Amino acid sequence: MARVKEASTEKRILDAARRVFIRKGMAGARMQEVADEAGINKALLHYYFRDKQRLFEGVFKGGAEQQFGCIWGALKDRTDLFDAITAFVSAFIDRMVEDPLLPLFIAQEMNRDPEGLRAFIDRGHMSRQHFARLVEEARVRGAIIDVDARDLLVNMMALSAHPFIARPMILHIHGMNEAAYHRMILERKRTVPDFIIRSIRA
Repeated sequence: MARVKEASTEKRILDAARRVFIRKGMAGARMQEVADEAGINKALLHYYFRDKQRLFEGVFKGGAEQQFGCIWGALKDRTDLFDAITAFVSAFIDRMVEDPLLPLFIAQEMNRDPEGLRAFIDRGHMSRQHFARLVEEARVRGAIIDVDARDLLVNMMALSAHPFIARPMILHIHGMNEAAYHRMILERKRTVPDFIIRSIRA
């Protein structure tokens, strides 16, 4: 019974923390605010999660593994390179809309503890190999210019992730409100693949 109660409390904390992190970002979130959102006192929050970094990891690490599994999965059944690019970008943006702090979490973890994410990253190995084959097949039949599959994948990921990582800057530079930003993000599911495909088409 005690274990069930502990699991329920931890889930309530994680759900509350996710809402606070999404509203305020990692830097702006406060442990007291998470405790208030979860309806518990701060001492109990610290019993489950000693500091904000551990709480951030608790919220996003499992989500990162699940979300990026979906993204890599978007590549594996594709038989056409251009279709694979479109599916990957669409899946990436959809997952980031659900968890807009995921790219920031991944970037932080890559720099803080690259070994800790190695197994999770390697789960996409087969999909990346398949993508490389699609690139080579398209190059051989003259559909695309000579391009490195690894470089192409980096471009796809960067163009998809950057607006989420740089959200505050984008809102400020372009004078956007949240609704306009959201419309731009959804439009990028079309414009990013179009831009990439035009850049490599022979």
